Amino acid sequence: MELKFGIIRTCSFKFITVFALKKQSKNLLSTIISERDALTSKLSKIKLRFPGGFKRLAIISFVLFTLSGYYPTLAIPPVKRSVVKAQAAEQAGEVIAESFSKPLVLPHPGYLSTRFSAWHPGIDIATGLGMPIHPITDGEVTEVGRDLFGLGNFVVVTHENGFKSKYAHMGRIYVKVGDKVTSENTLGEVGLTGHTSGPHTHLEVTLNDKYIDPQPLLPEIPDMPIQVVAKK
Repeated sequence: MELKFGIIRTCSFKFITVFALKKQSKNLLSTIISERDALTSKLSKIKLRFPGGFKRLAIISFVLFTLSGYYPTLAIPPVKRSVVKAQAAEQAGEVIAESFSKPLVLPHPGYLSTRFSAWHPGIDIATGLGMPIHPITDGEVTEVGRDLFGLGNFVVVTHENGFKSKYAHMGRIYVKVGDKVTSENTLGEVGLTGHTSGPHTHLEVTLNDKYIDPQPLLPEIPDMPIQVVAKK
């Protein structure tokens, strides 16, 4: 009889112990889950925030670049003005006479809206939308494409003595790679493709793949006229 009572008491003790452990584990698991859910909720509410001044500076910089027509060039150090052979001591007409077999021409009539600089390796010639674009001198079309970083539709013409010219923001393109062109041929039309605030041609000239200022090589380009509004 005592043996049976002892067995029953032992079983009861084991049952109570197992029950207590299960209950403790269940409570501990609930606590862990609750803490995890709370942490997840807190993390989901955390948002990356930039200082207000940084946002304003970014917006102002974007607007200024958009209105000015400038686009940054990915070069380290920034693009520097290259000097054509003996150009420093010579007049533009003499440089043209030495470098090309014939004088250069403007791609089309217009006004100089943006000059050559370290961050703008070319010049912008503003004109009417759809104006025909001509090469500045004879050459061969070596590249036709679309630049996704600001220049839009463009054409590259390779000339004699290592010179190349690039025409960007074009609306339509009439030539293909391999075409021989003269200044009387039409490469395409002035458009609004790429990063531009108005119809113009972005013209780049390189000598042996180094940017140079096209303006001294070309006929005179008038500046944008200043419109004076009469006071009433």
